[in-house]
Amino acid sequence: MSKREAFIEKLREIAVSTPTEIIEVPDKVEGFGTVVYESQTCSACKKCMDVCEVDALDIQLTLNLPEYLAATIPEDGFRSKNREALVFLLQHLKQNGEVQAISVPTGLPGYGSISWVQDKCIACNKCVEICPENCLTLEKQYDLQAVIGEVVSPPVVEVKEWEPFIICFVCWECSHAAADLAGLMHLHYPANIRTIRVPCSGAVEPIHIMTAMQNGADGVLVTGCLFDECHYGGDDELAGNFMQYDFVQFWKQVFEGIGLGGRLHIDFASAAMGIKFTEIVTEFVQQIEELGPSPLRGKLEVEE
Repeated sequence: MSKREAFIEKLREIAVSTPTEIIEVPDKVEGFGTVVYESQTCSACKKCMDVCEVDALDIQLTLNLPEYLAATIPEDGFRSKNREALVFLLQHLKQNGEVQAISVPTGLPGYGSISWVQDKCIACNKCVEICPENCLTLEKQYDLQAVIGEVVSPPVVEVKEWEPFIICFVCWECSHAAADLAGLMHLHYPANIRTIRVPCSGAVEPIHIMTAMQNGADGVLVTGCLFDECHYGGDDELAGNFMQYDFVQFWKQVFEGIGLGGRLHIDFASAAMGIKFTEIVTEFVQQIEELGPSPLRGKLEVEE
């Protein structure tokens, strides 16, 4: 199983409700998106398939007639004049009927339809860049329902004397030191968190967050250095904490879509901010207390 397949499988396992909306992907978040295909301009050259390293593209030996008949030819025409002539001819010869697609004889070059598999796609944009006919585009949107499918809501599990259990990822340089300082200052914050040290907040990957939730956490908190003070990038927009902030904003939408909304948060504190770290933890624990136990508890209990 590839890393991508394991990622998608884990996402399906923690989903407790069926997503209904397509979510927007922040510009700096890589690996997620939707490839949009316009068959009318495609010459079936297969160059996009050749550069796709994850086999997310394939060619079907069919032509979808409704797409050709509904196409609008731009004022300056298509790049491929042969394709423009084909669309014009099909529209000119249009007759009433229920034909949705026609087969393309095997070995006939220049005709066919590209199919895209979102599960495999890593949104690398290589297919878009190499397409000579501009028939592929990458949109910063992610259709969770297409990836996850229908989800059966988990049963409600009665939890007696429940207290939130929260995994807190702390960066080695700053937020971990802030947690230590809070202890030295005898500041009191809820003891519901278990800290996991990471080199940088930017090192936290989706699989880490999903695994924490799957293993019983009611919420996941990511903490790092202050903006402009990341030890892995400073004030560069590609610094670890900048990148992780955008990623978590995206992932919070994912959690909302699959029924785990409000259970992921990111915040920042310098090594000298013991009080700030205490406030971050306290506020997040209160938020989880209001939400109640993770609905994953019921799902996992049934699966086990």
